[in-house]
Amino acid sequence: MEQIIFWMAGAFGVPLVNAFKKAFGLEGKAAVWLTAAVSAALALVAVLFSGSGAGGDFGPEQLFAAFGQVLAAATLAYKLLTKGE
Repeated sequence: MEQIIFWMAGAFGVPLVNAFKKAFGLEGKAAVWLTAAVSAALALVAVLFSGSGAGGDFGPEQLFAAFGQVLAAATLAYKLLTKGE
C-alpha cells in the first residue's frame, strides 16, 4: 500500500511539469532537467508523507528508490496521456 504514494506522486508530476514548461517556455534538455527536479522533489515529499522518513530506516537508497518510482510513474502517465495525440 505504501508504494501507491510514489505512483500517485508521479501522476501528479505530469501536470506540474507541463505547467512549469509552459510558464517558463522550456523544452529539450531544460525540460528533462525540470522533470528530474520535480520528480526528486515529489519523491522527497512522498517519502516524508509515507512515514518512512520518520523512522531510523531512512537513507539515500530509499530516496533513490522513491525517485525512480516517481520518475517512472510520471513517464508512464505522460506516455499514456500523449498517446492519443
